[in-house]
Amino acid sequence: MRHAIIWIGASILTASGFANLVLAEAPNTVSAIQFVTEQPASEWRSRLFVGAAVQNAAGETVGDINDLIFDHSGRISTAVLGVGGFLGMGEKNVGVPFSALTFNTGQDGVRIINVALSKEQLQQAPVYKAIEKTALDTVKEKAIELGNSASEKAGQLKDQAVKKVEDMNKDEPKKQ
Repeated sequence: MRHAIIWIGASILTASGFANLVLAEAPNTVSAIQFVTEQPASEWRSRLFVGAAVQNAAGETVGDINDLIFDHSGRISTAVLGVGGFLGMGEKNVGVPFSALTFNTGQDGVRIINVALSKEQLQQAPVYKAIEKTALDTVKEKAIELGNSASEKAGQLKDQAVKKVEDMNKDEPKKQ
């Protein structure tokens, strides 16, 4: 049975960036939730993480992070790297354990993500298949479907035009 949540505490910003809020569930159950009010300097936002280049030990870019997979406890278990292709075309997704990635900071303060795999190893790796679809996945699939349909229709129109030209040329007397 669900109980109504009643606010009975106060919010206090602490030096660690947390605000405390004490909630009580009727009847007589108390739980505390700590709100995070500021990003710690040692943590990364997923929006900046996804799309980041991944380098090998030689400093070559071998792919980029396309997705992060979380386990049921909320920990990142897998990084999905986009490898191969050019500007996203012909790219395939490869899943690597998140623990296989290392993180450093370059001389200019830029974050560097490394994986101990070569381009060839990543290109030969099996394709990662996600079981959940995002809105972007659905839009991409629809765009591919529409593109294929348009290409097929263009081929049909071309064939019809060639036939019309051939039919028109049959009826014309040959020039001498």
